[in-house]
Amino acid sequence: MVRVQTLNSIALAVPDLDRTEDFYVDRWGLAPVNGDGDSRRRYLRTLTSAHHGLSLEQAPAGTERGELVHISFDVATRADLDAAFEAALAAGGRVEREPGEAVGPGHEAAAAVRDPDGNVVQMLYGATHTERIHRARIVAPRKLGHVVLNTPRRAALEHFYAALGLKVSDRTARGMSFLRCNRDHHSLAVCDSGRTGVQHVAFDVVGMDSVMTALGALTREGTACVWGPGRHGPGHNIFTYYADPAGVFIEYYAELEQVEEEMEGPLEARFWGEEWKGDTWGYAGPPPPDFTK
Repeated sequence: MVRVQTLNSIALAVPDLDRTEDFYVDRWGLAPVNGDGDSRRRYLRTLTSAHHGLSLEQAPAGTERGELVHISFDVATRADLDAAFEAALAAGGRVEREPGEAVGPGHEAAAAVRDPDGNVVQMLYGATHTERIHRARIVAPRKLGHVVLNTPRRAALEHFYAALGLKVSDRTARGMSFLRCNRDHHSLAVCDSGRTGVQHVAFDVVGMDSVMTALGALTREGTACVWGPGRHGPGHNIFTYYADPAGVFIEYYAELEQVEEEMEGPLEARFWGEEWKGDTWGYAGPPPPDFTK
C-alpha cells in the first residue's frame, strides 16, 4: 500500500508578508532559508526540517486573514510518488500538477492534487536535507508537527487521506478525526466546520519546559495565549495556542502520544464523547469561539 511518510511543510498566503515573517523568526523561533529567488515567498525551517517546515507568500490585496496554499507530505521513493498521485485521484482528488521535477526548493520531484475540499496537497520525493542548526531567541520548534483542516465533509476527507496511507487514531463527538502517517498520534486532523482551509498549525517543542518558557516570553511581549495551557485527550499532548499576525491559530505542543503498534497492524480508533472538553487538566477552559467555527 502507498503511504506518505511524514508531514513535510505547510504554505500560507498572508496579508503582510514582512510582518508575518518577522513574527515567525523573532518570536516563534523559525529560521529563514534560501528559497526560489522570488521575494514574494519566504521559507522558514524548524530544527529538523529537511529544507523548510513553513513557507509564506504575499496574499492578494484585500485579503484579511492567512489562507492555506498547500500542505506537503514526503514519500519514500520516486515510484511511490507516482503511486500516491494515482491513489489520490482514485479517492476523489483532482489533478493540480502531474508528477515531475520539483517546482520549489527542498526536494527532487513532486506531484499535487486537490482533496475533496479543494485543498492543494503536495507529495514530495527526494527531500534536500541541511545540517544547519539555529538558536532561537525564545524557543526553537523541533518540527512542524501537525495541521488541522476545517471541513464540511469529514468522511470524504478521511476516505481521501486513507488512500495516501493515513490512518485514523481517534475521533471525537465534537467532530474531529485525527490521522497518523507514522508513530506520531496525528500529523493531520480534520474538523467539522461550515468552512474549509486551515484550522490551526502545530509545532513540536519537545518538552513542557519549552511550552511554558515560550508562554511566559510571548505573553510578556504581547502575543497572548488564546487557549491553554492544557493537555489534550486525543494525542495527550500539552498545548498552548496563539494567533499569528495573519490571524492563523498556531500551537506549541509537547509530549504527543507515540503509537506503539505496527503501522500494518490493527489499531481501533478511539472515540471521545461529549464529556471531553478539550483539556483533560480542566484548567484551559473552552477554546475561543472563532477557533471552532
